[in-house]
Amino acid sequence: MISWIKGDVIDLWQINNKFFILINCQNIGYEIQVLETFFINLKKDNISNKDIILWIKHIKKEDTDLFFGFKTRDQKNFFIEILNVRGVGSQIGMGILNAFSIVEVINAISTENKKLICSVPGIGQKMAE
Repeated sequence: MISWIKGDVIDLWQINNKFFILINCQNIGYEIQVLETFFINLKKDNISNKDIILWIKHIKKEDTDLFFGFKTRDQKNFFIEILNVRGVGSQIGMGILNAFSIVEVINAISTENKKLICSVPGIGQKMAE
């Protein structure tokens, strides 16, 4: 299992609402989906060939391996918790973390603010409940 990765940023790209970076770690290129704010900060600072560390959630599917990278361990752990909710997949989980901070999501859940949670693409009223 990969817990974190340290390497040089080689490339950045966006496909629809998914944000990716390519990290060279000991001459192996890892394609990692990251949060939008992290991506924007890397792009703004022109971070090409900068050494970074990301906390990784590796999801193995039948036909692919997906890597999700987070700046903090708390973000990674919260992402894992979100994935435990029935009906929430990796893209909805990333959408939640792209839209709100961890504190905002916890507050929305504790106050049963379904309107806030439903504002994330892919989350309907039933899932919000």
